[in-house]
Amino acid sequence: MIIRHKGLEHTVYGEAPFLGARLCAIGCSRGCRGCHNEHLKNNVEIIEETVESVVGRVKRNPFNQGLILGGLEWTEQPEEMLELIRVAKDHGLEVMLYTHMSEEEFADRFGRPSGIYIKHGEFVAGGEPHRQYGVQLANREQYIIWYE
Repeated sequence: MIIRHKGLEHTVYGEAPFLGARLCAIGCSRGCRGCHNEHLKNNVEIIEETVESVVGRVKRNPFNQGLILGGLEWTEQPEEMLELIRVAKDHGLEVMLYTHMSEEEFADRFGRPSGIYIKHGEFVAGGEPHRQYGVQLANREQYIIWYE
């Protein structure tokens, strides 16, 4: 399967309970005030490559323990998101997904994928930050769940 993304950044620390490679989705329709990913929406070229190529690049970096699906909104690319999760897990990688959706919204649309972390909740500028699983979250509306 071809995956469309806006870039892969290796050895990202602090955005997951593991050191990983962050893969940026191609867009987000949310329009959150104060979004720190706004610059990625229109000013970055879309890259197309196979899911095997993406996962292979993550695995070739010896520091990457997993794949972080963050930066813009992967739930707007549902088939690609689910395939990335499946293939990454098949290759023994940890997975962290960032989404604006609540746990209930995500489960209604995608079920409850096992063996991954999901950061749920909207970005709210000026919110009260907190930490969970060692990850700094922007506000109390955001939370991480480990899906066993």
